[in-house]
Amino acid sequence: MLAIVERYLHSLTSARSPAEITRVLGEAAHGFGFRSAYLIEYRDKFTGAQTVLDTNASRRAWWDEYFASDLRPTPRDVAASLAGGIILRLDTTRFGPGSERLRAACEAHDVIDVVAVPVSEGGVLVGVAGFCGTPALDRSQEMALQLIVYSAFAHLHTAQPTTLPSDVRLTPREREVLRLSAEGLTSAEIATELGMSARTANQHIDNVADKLGTRNRAHTVAEIVRRGLLN
Repeated sequence: MLAIVERYLHSLTSARSPAEITRVLGEAAHGFGFRSAYLIEYRDKFTGAQTVLDTNASRRAWWDEYFASDLRPTPRDVAASLAGGIILRLDTTRFGPGSERLRAACEAHDVIDVVAVPVSEGGVLVGVAGFCGTPALDRSQEMALQLIVYSAFAHLHTAQPTTLPSDVRLTPREREVLRLSAEGLTSAEIATELGMSARTANQHIDNVADKLGTRNRAHTVAEIVRRGLLN
């Protein structure tokens, strides 16, 4: 998985603007076999979109119309539709009775078949990335896509390269745990590999997150890989 994500994370490191982040998202989308991609940062309580990046130039103006229209699902429906997974495949089955206008709009803008990557912070959904198309993804590719999305989302606020402070050091055990996590192993699998409990594996990941100031596991792994700390 590391080989899949390193190029995109390196590009995000040097991104200085939303336009550059959008360009990297587009490269990643095409690299995984998708037609296009978008990233939405929600306002508080899903009242609208704070930021929208879209690699499809012809679709960008539509988002403003969408969030201002009565087509948009309720905040509760948005949260429910994006709950329960790292990667969600959305298709025509998400359009229930009475959703004909929404479905027609989505068809017109190529957002019917979408692989959605929810972005959470502190257990709260704060955004989502969508990749338009139907390529098959294995587990490593799904994990890689999530890391790229979290890194892109973090760069919306910084858009500046970051470096590891000189007074922060990872222990050999922390590096081992994060290396396996970056390879896509779960905490239970890491525990078996290293002869520790899953709780201890999680504690190492939490310790690294505290050192780096990252928001969650995906963000922590993305930062570790992006900064080259597993070399």
